[in-house]
Amino acid sequence: MKYHKLVENAVKPKGFWGRLMIKSMNIGHSELTDWALEHLSIDSSDILLDVGCGGGKTVDKLCRRVTMGKVYGVDYSELCVKKSEKLNRRNILCGKAKILRAGVSKLPFESDTFDSVIAVETYYFWPDKLHDLMEIDRVLKPRGRLMLVFEMLADDSDPEKWRAVEDRLNIKAVSKNGVTDMLLRAGYQNVRSFTEGEKGWLCVIAEKEDL
Repeated sequence: MKYHKLVENAVKPKGFWGRLMIKSMNIGHSELTDWALEHLSIDSSDILLDVGCGGGKTVDKLCRRVTMGKVYGVDYSELCVKKSEKLNRRNILCGKAKILRAGVSKLPFESDTFDSVIAVETYYFWPDKLHDLMEIDRVLKPRGRLMLVFEMLADDSDPEKWRAVEDRLNIKAVSKNGVTDMLLRAGYQNVRSFTEGEKGWLCVIAEKEDL
């Protein structure tokens, strides 16, 4: 019962179990995020966005890389916004970070704003993946990059690997080809993917067209 309560709060954390899930995500996704960021070139003056920022750990990691830039985080969970603001209070006070409550389907930013957008373990939950990828494309600068990061990678040799989580949360593990196809349909170019074979992780990076 406790496990189910914790897992169910991966969708939109709230209350006691939501606080535990946020703490768990900050810890559990840290190594995955570090690995993925090795594949993304970030300049010190970049303007970045973390979609589905959760407890704010990725925002903090990005703030350490953009000494002259700024990092925005968005999440549709009120509790996640509060926890992310608390973890990043120094980054916010010095003007390096800003956390907003918003969903991926309607981002509260002007078009052509960000050099890169990062989404760690959130794509599964997006309500309309094609539309949401196009919304991210809108806020990216021309030649800006989107990085999608996944732990739940479908495994043909073990089709039951993620079945319990998929059924509990009504989501699906992704495949490299499936994500690539969706990005191309949304208008992205230069799609590249990286896998960590031992852990089964996937990182996909795509660019907005240079208009």
